[in-house]
Amino acid sequence: MTSRQRIAALVAVGCVFAFWICTLVAGALVEGYSIRADYISSLAGRGSSVAVIGIVALTLLGSAHLAAAVAVRGIVAVPLVLAGLAGLTVAGFRTNCPAGAAGCGSAGNDPPADLAQLTHGNAVVTYEIAIVVAMLIVAGGLFARHQPALAALTVAIAALSVLLALQIGGSDTGWWQRGWLLVNTGWLVALVLTTTRPSRSTPPVPPG
Repeated sequence: MTSRQRIAALVAVGCVFAFWICTLVAGALVEGYSIRADYISSLAGRGSSVAVIGIVALTLLGSAHLAAAVAVRGIVAVPLVLAGLAGLTVAGFRTNCPAGAAGCGSAGNDPPADLAQLTHGNAVVTYEIAIVVAMLIVAGGLFARHQPALAALTVAIAALSVLLALQIGGSDTGWWQRGWLLVNTGWLVALVLTTTRPSRSTPPVPPG
């Protein structure tokens, strides 16, 4: 494992933790914002009073996946790069929240979708597809290395990610979205830490 990969792994982990810190800080600064009911991306929305922090948070999320792609390399890097680019697209094409981040997407704060909004939504879908493909590629590699238990666990995580993503919406959308991203980012951190972990080499047997 090269030093470049280890540095990339640390960057990925750091970006994930910074993403969650930024979302917590931004949410706490917005009056009426609910982590149970409101989208994370609303914090970066057009009209949000903490848009700068929200944009930084989403940029960190995308950057984490790009750094992970450098850390792990191999074929799994391809969907990780796609997930990272999708995350950056989410940060760049922001939702429209004319009344602020609180309640964005609900009645009174949900204007008709424009090009930015549509691009944002498609990028979210692309991100989910890419990260699930990455999980399944890793699962296939684990199965090929005769680690069926870990392979099955990875498939279960992928299924959980899809299930949580499909639940996003309604009064508890904030909880569902945060649970979904917690699963995805938690898996990403585990991936880069286990992939870049120094291997234990067998000490040489002294001549006797």
